[in-house]
Amino acid sequence: MEAGAEASAAPPKIGQPGVIASVTGHGTARGIPEAHHLSLQMDDGSVLETRMPTPQGVKISGGLLPVNVEYFNFGECPICLVPSPSSREHVPPHCIGGNVRTLTCERCNNEFGSRFEPHLQTWYERSLGRVRISGGDVRGRRNGGQYLYRETLTGEYVLFQTGRSDPNFDRMVQGGRIEITVPEFNEKAFRLAALKTGYVAACLIMKEVPRTERATAIRAELVAARDRDRGEDYELSALARSIQVSRTAADPVPGEIALAEMTEADGSTFFAVSFNRVFAVDWPLDPIFIREAGAPDPARTQS
Repeated sequence: MEAGAEASAAPPKIGQPGVIASVTGHGTARGIPEAHHLSLQMDDGSVLETRMPTPQGVKISGGLLPVNVEYFNFGECPICLVPSPSSREHVPPHCIGGNVRTLTCERCNNEFGSRFEPHLQTWYERSLGRVRISGGDVRGRRNGGQYLYRETLTGEYVLFQTGRSDPNFDRMVQGGRIEITVPEFNEKAFRLAALKTGYVAACLIMKEVPRTERATAIRAELVAARDRDRGEDYELSALARSIQVSRTAADPVPGEIALAEMTEADGSTFFAVSFNRVFAVDWPLDPIFIREAGAPDPARTQS
């Protein structure tokens, strides 16, 4: 693994060799992003400490509510409603640390797992994807492997190269200047994977597959995405675009699914489903109401 870091007042440091002194990531527990925290002992004696990038955007706060999410068989695929599904469904996806929580049909499981969830994983890992590089005296663009975007404790960016790369990679990097071609991030596929994950988790929290107008519209969008030809362009519905995905700087809690009450800057609140304590998807279904412990249940109140 090699690092390329750039300080605000210094020239880029490309391909500096070092030894991993400590790392928290996949090897620690499934569901923790690769190289979540990493310490490199550089050959010049310095230590490079890195972490996941600080989330940017509008800040919101949230608190987790005591909701127990366990395995539940709906007796039908919660996405397309096919009866008696048999494919084990990981929530969140297995690639980001999910556990088997229910059953879906084979088609929904396979299509979302191969076409959409890898884009959620790319976002989750803060990866630039598989890149092409050029540089040095090596002609043409070559496979550069996968790059992970991280930052130092002072906010400088760091790129870690992982996975297989062209045999000439080291030679190109040591040339002093490289050009990296990054694949375009598929925002639509990412949002569909997040919507599917949030929707199935919401069904698990409710222990039912609701038949409301909103739930029906979500299922219709997911099934249309599943059945669409690969490479076919499409637009997300206003409903799908309205369901936001947020992430936190907190340390991951692998396997955790929780209902979170979120508070915006103006004091307004909304619910979201939190995954691994890394990211949250807005509650996708109709509004829910949480009765406080000890409060009377109007449905049970007798006159």
